Amino acid sequence: MKNITVTNDDFSHGGFTSGMCGIWTRNEPLDPPTNDYVTLSDMLGVPLSQIIRPYQASGDKVRIVDSSYGGSGVVKDNELKKVDGLITAEKNLVLSIIAADCVPVYLIEKKAGIIGLLHCGWRSASGFIIRNAVECMRKLGASPDRIQIIIGPHICPDCYEVGEDVKNTYAQFFSHNELDKLFTLHDKKLHLNLLQTIRIKSVSEGIPVQNISDVNECTFHNTSFYSYRRGDRGKQNLAFLMMK
Repeated sequence: MKNITVTNDDFSHGGFTSGMCGIWTRNEPLDPPTNDYVTLSDMLGVPLSQIIRPYQASGDKVRIVDSSYGGSGVVKDNELKKVDGLITAEKNLVLSIIAADCVPVYLIEKKAGIIGLLHCGWRSASGFIIRNAVECMRKLGASPDRIQIIIGPHICPDCYEVGEDVKNTYAQFFSHNELDKLFTLHDKKLHLNLLQTIRIKSVSEGIPVQNISDVNECTFHNTSFYSYRRGDRGKQNLAFLMMK
């Protein structure tokens, strides 16, 4: 089991964990919670009914959630279908997403008392998930210039080989200069930098570059974490964030 503390202060607690088994998804909607979620609940001192996980789809959909969604995807069926981002203004509500190479993005706005957590694959990172998240936070009273972003563990550019179709998709959203920062050639193979993708998208939404940090951990290099590209199937890591 590998745990990383992403943030832990008077305002919020966020982390990234492989869990004991890497199993966060139940086979059926009414199945009991997985052992890993039980362990997480105990660790945080928060009931399972206050943890939320959406049914992700590597898309751009972001939802504002409150305690009425508590337990969704963990102890009860999930109405948050094809959702890859969660935003809340409620304390002691744990947002969580699964990832096995994709980017977990933690959003924190202390003055307004708002947090968010996103699951960003290459498609959503290039699209509008950051914009949608910022807009949801605005609705709750956040200001983009006060939002802090922490980019969690994910596959690094040295390990993330992609095809020309990915670059062609990115060309619809980024300038030529930006594409030069995002794509590199290693042994004539194309590689993508998801970290820089998130940085560029965040700055374009009014988030100051000095408000963006990362934990500098690669899920492919670090074998304590699960990695889809390394061959792990059916097991994922979990990112979580709660406001105290």
